Amino acid sequence: MIRQIARMTSVLMCFVFAGCASQNAGPDSKSAEAKDSLEDVSKPVTIKVLRAASMSDELFQTLVVEPMAKKYPNITIELQNGKLEELIAAGETPDVLTYVHNNLPILRNLDLVEDMTPLLKKHNYDLGRFNTVYLDALRVNSEKGELYAIPYFAQTYALFYNKDLFDKFGVPYPKDGMTWEDATELGKKMTRIDNGQQYQGLNIEKITRISFPWSPTLIEKDKTTQKDRANVNNDTWKEIFNLGYRIQTIPGNYPNKDFYKGEVAMFAVVGDAFQNIKKVVEEQRFRVGVAQYPNYKELPNTYGMVDEHVIVVTKQSQHKDAAMKVVEVLTSNEVQMMASKSLARLSPLADPELQKQFGTEYLKDVDVRSIFKSQPAPGIVFHPYYQDARKLLDAEYAEVLSGQKDVNTALRVLEEKINKMLLAH
Repeated sequence: MIRQIARMTSVLMCFVFAGCASQNAGPDSKSAEAKDSLEDVSKPVTIKVLRAASMSDELFQTLVVEPMAKKYPNITIELQNGKLEELIAAGETPDVLTYVHNNLPILRNLDLVEDMTPLLKKHNYDLGRFNTVYLDALRVNSEKGELYAIPYFAQTYALFYNKDLFDKFGVPYPKDGMTWEDATELGKKMTRIDNGQQYQGLNIEKITRISFPWSPTLIEKDKTTQKDRANVNNDTWKEIFNLGYRIQTIPGNYPNKDFYKGEVAMFAVVGDAFQNIKKVVEEQRFRVGVAQYPNYKELPNTYGMVDEHVIVVTKQSQHKDAAMKVVEVLTSNEVQMMASKSLARLSPLADPELQKQFGTEYLKDVDVRSIFKSQPAPGIVFHPYYQDARKLLDAEYAEVLSGQKDVNTALRVLEEKINKMLLAH
């Protein structure tokens, strides 16, 4: 017994100091057996979870707390509150995090993530259940193709439209397969003033939204110097800026109005819009239609780059096996089907039945099948200063929209500003 404890202690020390694996090319079979032994989840254990703002209290209870209590009653889920950095400083590092995957660089900088592959293999977790595009989007954001997180939701891209407005003005509804040029022309027809009310024909949210089908990066490594540099002054971003400008300078089509109040004919939206759509339908404000997200002619049947919500077992967790049960439950077929049918949450799993059942109990009177005629574009590498670069981009585009700069000047200035920001850091 003493020797066995000693061996287990040795293995645990290897995890803590991360040195034994490299020093011992061939660990003995007994050490490997101790390393791979599963924690007994029949004994009471508490798993601390910090959820992202995108997961509401209701979602957390429905998709995590309740199914965990049903399947693993001895695992207590403790919801943490506060900022992540403050919890770490207080010695209260979460066991599990739910996050948006474009913020994974933040978790890397805080040294909270590690390759989950060994833990997944230990639990015989089947990655083959997933649509590979969602896993690939995570792997490109690691150093060597590691998997730091597991996806549990993906964002939707759709063209919602107000059937009542199209009927009122005698204009045919949007069709699936429209290019952005088609959508722009339809937006011109629907942008008008009627009885003193200005209606917006086509709301694209913001310039970065319509850029996503190209999977464009804002910052990349110079292949020669290996230093980070701006990647914005190019033909792709010129096309995106010019398209946004053509749409948003349609007389009366900007600034954006509120689709949910009946002020917009077409809403090209990225993200979870279904909660608001459900209110519109239930309150009978107007009849809602759903069409395929507009395409660039060079990228047919492709909507925006992968945008997903992920769950992480932190590197510091002392109960990784129990924490892994949270991952398993949240991404189980049962919970994913419930989320798809009853909550209109897009699953990253490859099971076609999940798409077939999407929203069937959440929006019974709205046909959402057009969403699935497009596929997500590949995910990109998110630089730690990606969000800062996006703010700079939005500011430069605003000057184009206001007529203060032309597109070429704005992109040249944007490149200079991003490079200056990178040098400052």
